[in-house]
Amino acid sequence: MPASFIGEFIVQPLFELVFHVVAYHVGCVIVAVLSFGHLKCDRYLRDVPKKKLRWCGLYHKRGEQIYLTADTAALVGLLFSGLVVALILWLYYRA
Repeated sequence: MPASFIGEFIVQPLFELVFHVVAYHVGCVIVAVLSFGHLKCDRYLRDVPKKKLRWCGLYHKRGEQIYLTADTAALVGLLFSGLVVALILWLYYRA
């Protein structure tokens, strides 16, 4: 009982905060920098019909502009953060 309470009311909101907020914003910055502004991040998907999403729902187009979905931006941010942490740990333990 207490473990499920901790998992549901403490760990899950903390994970959602990290994944959806921090990773999303890190991903938006990384996408904008690496694509030189060619790709943009979209915060909401409610205005985009499912048939307009392309390549497994990772992005969509509005005119000529390509927008990544919020989950894709969060995934990019999470992967980049993981790579940075791995690089720091590798440099720390190598020396």
